[in-house]
Amino acid sequence: MKNKSSQNNEENDGSGCLKAIPMRFVFVFMGFIGFNLVYSFKVVLSVAIVAMVRGTNTSSDKSHECRVSEFSNTTSTTGEFDWTDSQKASLLGAFFYGYVLTQLPGGQLAEKFGAKWIFGSSVLITAILSLISPVAAKWSYSAYFAVRVGQGLAEGVVFPVMNALLAKWLPKMERSLGSTIVFTGAQIGTVITMPLAGVMCDGTFLGGWPSIFYLLGVVGCVWFIFWALIVYESPDRHPYISTKELNFIRKGQGAEVVKERAPTPWKKIWTSVPMWALIITHFGQNWGFLTVLTLLPTYFEKILLLDIQKNGLYSSLPWLLCALMSWVVGTISDKVRAKGRIPITVIRKFCNGVGFFGPTICIIAVVFTKCNENASIGLFILAMGLNGFIFSGFMCTHVDMAPDYAGTLMGITNSLGNIPGFLAPIVANAFTTNNNTLQGWSYVFYLTAAIYAFTSLVYIIFASAQNQKWTESPDNDYIGGDNLKERSNGLHHTGAKDNNSFVTD
Repeated sequence: MKNKSSQNNEENDGSGCLKAIPMRFVFVFMGFIGFNLVYSFKVVLSVAIVAMVRGTNTSSDKSHECRVSEFSNTTSTTGEFDWTDSQKASLLGAFFYGYVLTQLPGGQLAEKFGAKWIFGSSVLITAILSLISPVAAKWSYSAYFAVRVGQGLAEGVVFPVMNALLAKWLPKMERSLGSTIVFTGAQIGTVITMPLAGVMCDGTFLGGWPSIFYLLGVVGCVWFIFWALIVYESPDRHPYISTKELNFIRKGQGAEVVKERAPTPWKKIWTSVPMWALIITHFGQNWGFLTVLTLLPTYFEKILLLDIQKNGLYSSLPWLLCALMSWVVGTISDKVRAKGRIPITVIRKFCNGVGFFGPTICIIAVVFTKCNENASIGLFILAMGLNGFIFSGFMCTHVDMAPDYAGTLMGITNSLGNIPGFLAPIVANAFTTNNNTLQGWSYVFYLTAAIYAFTSLVYIIFASAQNQKWTESPDNDYIGGDNLKERSNGLHHTGAKDNNSFVTD
């Protein structure tokens, strides 16, 4: 018969078959699916709006500059709404009016009250709003505009909250790959949703375009149930995590994670040069990223004259390569960092440089392909594939700079960085109104490339991936960075259940 001590050891090593599954992998997987849904809710309108709105059938216009024959692709014009191009641009940006407002509160709430329920509730609320989207759109333009703003408000917390969770769950040497997998759930969600939306919007099930909103809403509600049941706030609170894995996570985090966080050093954050470099970089990334994400289906419809099914499929392909590339680069960057031969700041700047200058070159090249459908699509795919490098670039820098304030930092940069979400469609509409031609769109692409290039230089010159001095508390309870002076009694960690919940080297 086993004694009490051995029974406790077995409990600490997991329960049943669960002990064979690293709990941090479960967290990463559920985070990946969560971001899958987060971006599905965000991007679905970019494709669905092609079917929702009536428009001039440009493909039947023989004077159209990209019409090559009587058998050119046709564009559906049977939508039920008479929204103008200006209204469409505003609606595509409506999500981001709400999105920018909850970034910073999201980070603060995550750090004060825990991130699990905030992230889960965000997805659940957005899913419910997706379910009522068709009714709201049919009721009035204003009602649907309000729903999109509401979805943005709900989703605004997800990036800062997830950064806070990643800081708790992942050791340093797994951070690039782990965060890459979670965040590229967004790209995979886009890859799945865009072609699926094209097919469902072109069908008759549940009225055509409304069906994709219903499907996403139901899936989001189901995901929330699993998230609530199997994901925990931190490794220390997980009832089935093994002692071996818990010690591995703690040791891998070094002295980064503290038992009690000092007050947020707001003045030092706002006067930090690397922090402002990060803000500007995030702005530039989102200008390019969101221009392609939200406006590519419109470009394919108006200029390349693709039907909605091809539109959805081809609009999704750039994000597939983006996800694949980011996973490969994340794995390599983690291995390079583990060897300790190249400073982490150099790794981040190299990855970010490729992730920004690659799209810069490709987007400029699109202008010169004119009506060449295959070349244009190929360049957009390559552009976003190279953009996948950023997940081992600036996207990891928040945690590198200040792991204990990762949620707050992401809240700040993602709030200001998502202004392009509503600004870019308005600017693009200004360039293309009464000039929906290759020339009009060339202005959109040149501006996007210029912003990518400029903000990349800012990151290369001014950014840093070293733990910042302002993360240290006044009483020196927190010593960050690679020059660590650990407490003699062990490595304290967030969410400790008791005073003995620490591990020594």
